[in-house]
Amino acid sequence: MSRTAKRSKKRLRSTKYVSRRRPRRSCRAKLLKPPCSRITRPRVKQGRPSRTILPGATHCFTEHTYVGAETSSSTSALPAQDTSSLSMYTYGIVNRGKNPALVQIQISPNAVDYAVDSQEVIAGGQTKALVPQRFLRYTRLAIQSVEPDQPTRLDVYFQAQRMP
Repeated sequence: MSRTAKRSKKRLRSTKYVSRRRPRRSCRAKLLKPPCSRITRPRVKQGRPSRTILPGATHCFTEHTYVGAETSSSTSALPAQDTSSLSMYTYGIVNRGKNPALVQIQISPNAVDYAVDSQEVIAGGQTKALVPQRFLRYTRLAIQSVEPDQPTRLDVYFQAQRMP
């Protein structure tokens, strides 16, 4: 036996054992705990997403907010969402401007090649909820002004739910 092996063996013998047993919980405490107790709410300031995780639960609800997204005459896409493990998801769009906007839901199998799933024109001051009709792993929203020289501002909310 080498010296290092003897030293480590001696160290193991001299360590004090500490109970790693967890305190017992009653069955009632388990029943009172809600099945979905962790909520993630990403917050966005000026188009940059950030995530706030509230303490104590499993991921059941997710929200991504894109406030103040500006439309232009060319199509611009918001960041893609990996929707592969989500049970249900919806885009809520609020048109804060006066001009109409063309909004497309785009889906992709690889986050590179996107196909238009559905599209809708949202008038100024109007709120709509859009849900994809088909499923692929990635989903994103593309926005554009209906009239070339009339931009508008949109608030986009991506809300999703995962069933345990």
